[in-house]
Amino acid sequence: MKTLLHSIIVLSLLLIISSCSNDDDAPTPNISGEYTTAEALLETHGFQGSVLIRKGGTDFMRKGFGIADAGAGIANDPSLVYRIGSMTKAFTTMGIINLKRDGLIESFDQPLSDFDDEFPHGDKITLRHLMTHYSGLPDYIGVIEEVYRNQNLFFTAEEIYDIIKESAGEDGLLYEPGSNFSYSNSGYLILGLLIEELTDMDYDDYIGQNVMTPLGMNQTGKGADDIQGAGFAKGYKDGQLIAPYLMELANSAGEFESTIADLEKWGDALMGNELLTANEKADYFAAPYTEDDFFTSGFGWFTIKIDGTLVYNHGGNIDGFTSIIALLPETNSMIILLSNVENWSPVNEVLEALVVNEF
Repeated sequence: MKTLLHSIIVLSLLLIISSCSNDDDAPTPNISGEYTTAEALLETHGFQGSVLIRKGGTDFMRKGFGIADAGAGIANDPSLVYRIGSMTKAFTTMGIINLKRDGLIESFDQPLSDFDDEFPHGDKITLRHLMTHYSGLPDYIGVIEEVYRNQNLFFTAEEIYDIIKESAGEDGLLYEPGSNFSYSNSGYLILGLLIEELTDMDYDDYIGQNVMTPLGMNQTGKGADDIQGAGFAKGYKDGQLIAPYLMELANSAGEFESTIADLEKWGDALMGNELLTANEKADYFAAPYTEDDFFTSGFGWFTIKIDGTLVYNHGGNIDGFTSIIALLPETNSMIILLSNVENWSPVNEVLEALVVNEF
């Protein structure tokens, strides 16, 4: 017999198809107004955080805006560490690519049932479906966070996996895998656990050893529950300092923190040829639609054309922070916004304006 807690969780899982705390869906361009400078654009929209705007190999802007720590009077600066939320997903998928290189998985189209033959509908759900949000699995994060905050109940990644699995068995999927898109952190929690199962390593250690360390990303990794220290931006919501957040809940879907400089290394490696083969890039970054403003979903990235410009992007929204990274491979340009304000809603509009305007 199902417990009352499980029933509440499963019901909520079926109703929640948004991302981590209304996390980062693909950009919905909605630009309004004209701006003479990028600084004016950011200030008009109340940006608080750090930004990198790079055109080709030249910095156009690398600057902090507003307060990083109101109590200590520390201003935002690009050298500070910020939570990046669901930007973590692109590192998780790089881990899956590495598993394929090492022969630990056969194909991105391998079914989930190959790794757990008891997973409901696992013969229909592939690794590709998990990575591109086409699995039909409801999102877990909103309801798990709610139960954690309101009832002070903590779930490990393995327990969350069991909840997702039981929900899929008893209540089915949202749709036939591969037939529709719905942003789901559930797929990424499963991918993180798969990395641990196949490598016999902690997820953080595996990604650190195989992605962060080779790229010299020394300030990127799992964030602390309680942000302390002068080198870290503190998170805010509605002008108030956030409480500690249990990063284990976000796990391989959104637990990382990073800096502007580290993410620039990441972006350069992805736009270059040393990290991914041509075939891997074709999977990792989905081919764009020919029309503007329609996104396609790759492996932890969205691909879109904005005013004819090819853009690979992904954002993050986690307690106290909003972020987005955009790679413009045709010109080797890059935009990174790391805000220490939760749910900074103009992020997609500002990104489009930064792409479209010459300033």
